[in-house]
Amino acid sequence: MNSPFLFTTCQLGAEPALKSEIAREHPEFRFAFSRPGFLTFKNVSGFVAPDFQLNSVFARTYGVSIGTVNAAEAEGSAVSEILKLAAPLMTAKTLRLHVWERDQFSVGEEPPKFHKGARARVLEKELRAGESQWLSGTRAESGDWVLDVIVVEDQKFWVGFHEASFAHSPFPGSDPEIVVPAEAPSRAYLKLEQGLAWSGCPMTSGDLAVEIGSAPGGASFALLKRGVSVIGIDPGMMAPQVLSFRESPRFSHLCKSVVRIEKDDLPQGVKWLLLDMNTEPDVSLAALERIFPMIQESLMGMLLTIKLNDWDFAREIPAFLERIRSLGCPRIRATQLPGNKQEIFVYALTRRGQTLGPKRR
Repeated sequence: MNSPFLFTTCQLGAEPALKSEIAREHPEFRFAFSRPGFLTFKNVSGFVAPDFQLNSVFARTYGVSIGTVNAAEAEGSAVSEILKLAAPLMTAKTLRLHVWERDQFSVGEEPPKFHKGARARVLEKELRAGESQWLSGTRAESGDWVLDVIVVEDQKFWVGFHEASFAHSPFPGSDPEIVVPAEAPSRAYLKLEQGLAWSGCPMTSGDLAVEIGSAPGGASFALLKRGVSVIGIDPGMMAPQVLSFRESPRFSHLCKSVVRIEKDDLPQGVKWLLLDMNTEPDVSLAALERIFPMIQESLMGMLLTIKLNDWDFAREIPAFLERIRSLGCPRIRATQLPGNKQEIFVYALTRRGQTLGPKRR
């Protein structure tokens, strides 16, 4: 099925950054349509291939756009109209089904009784009842053809598809729907778990990690639950549930600024470096450049949250990524996770880490 249109979804507020990014990286695309958190573009040079890879940090999902269904105006049911659009694909492939909603609220600003994805879950159930030829489950595997159905408005649905690969999240809407335990000290737990799911990072129980900006301990808590030992660098106080995690000595707190850390403070065998500092990108990257040489001999990779205190920093992301790559990380990817606020997540593997490869590829 041929189409020159590309659909994308992004965080509310990131639309201008996404437009600028696509204009820079893919000048063959022209902006076509948008709603908050949802944009489409037209390829003026030809059709969009199912395996097309979009070079974008801000597009959480993307794929070939094949049409829309307005339930209020459809001759039949919305489900029958969606299946009619998908029919040419379904005659050639058994499809994976992804149904999700564009963002309706900014992260952390959802109303108390808001249930994300409620409309999408109803629609997915109806689509599965209306057609039995779907691949089981929603997590996409490399090579799957995925039918994308996005709830853009309550009664308006966008339909597209893509071929699953490392360039796409395997989850509908790029959201692995992480359940955050009540005892997690902060939202950093959610962001790290989403980043691990998106990246396919091969971190395993028994690994040793250093976290810059660890307080109060959301990400450290997630790592400890995974069996990873953690050295937290932060002058702030850590949550008691991190310091006394299951009465285990697997967490060590270096209660001082990163600029005061010396090589002798850190043990040998560190495999992973994490960073999440509430500072401008230059300050965060300077901290990274200070610690990286101290542990690079054993380091496999990094999981970094870079704050964009001003949206103008979005234009500098290519330079930020090159700065990280120059440390000795030839393999690097970046995205804006569903749990990120005005920030991005960066996953970088060192040359040593490349031999492991992501779990899901």
